[in-house]
Amino acid sequence: MPEQKQIIMFDSPEAASLKTVTGWVSADGRFFGQDENLARFCGATHRICKNNPDHPVHQVRGYCEPCHTDKRNKAFAAMPVKEWEGEPLVDFDGDRYFFDAGCLRDYLIDEDIDLANLRLCICEPNMPREIDPSDVFSEDLPEDGEISDDQQVAAFDLLNEMIRKAEPLSWSQGKFAVLLPLAFVDEIKAARETS
Repeated sequence: MPEQKQIIMFDSPEAASLKTVTGWVSADGRFFGQDENLARFCGATHRICKNNPDHPVHQVRGYCEPCHTDKRNKAFAAMPVKEWEGEPLVDFDGDRYFFDAGCLRDYLIDEDIDLANLRLCICEPNMPREIDPSDVFSEDLPEDGEISDDQQVAAFDLLNEMIRKAEPLSWSQGKFAVLLPLAFVDEIKAARETS
């Protein structure tokens, strides 16, 4: 015979009891129990840099700018260097792109950029990805199903062939720092002297 569950009425003392709890509460009144760190994170606006207390304070939901700059400088310094062969370039961690030597030359001359502090990376292309019709229509196909219409399969094959031959959609910072050819650097120096 199955055991019957005890009935507990809504207003009975067994249904609930008053307890006193202790825990961390953030500045905005949220309770975090024993998690002091999370309560402080949610209640504070600024903090001291954990790596170097001499750095300026920074926002809790931000980062220490001097530490970030130092980290990115080390990342650039550790990049392998490759001689430039005309590929698109981008300013390291930036959004200034150079798609030909003329644009780069004009920028370096017009802005009087110090060549010793120049931080450029060779770009890598962002190519379009081929399309798998089984993925595109996965919610419409039966389980373990595939498209059986030969014309649709042929259309996707043609589209994928065109995608394989397509130009890059865009460019992104690659893994190589650029070494500008000496002739190009000399040309920039000479142009600066004559202007």
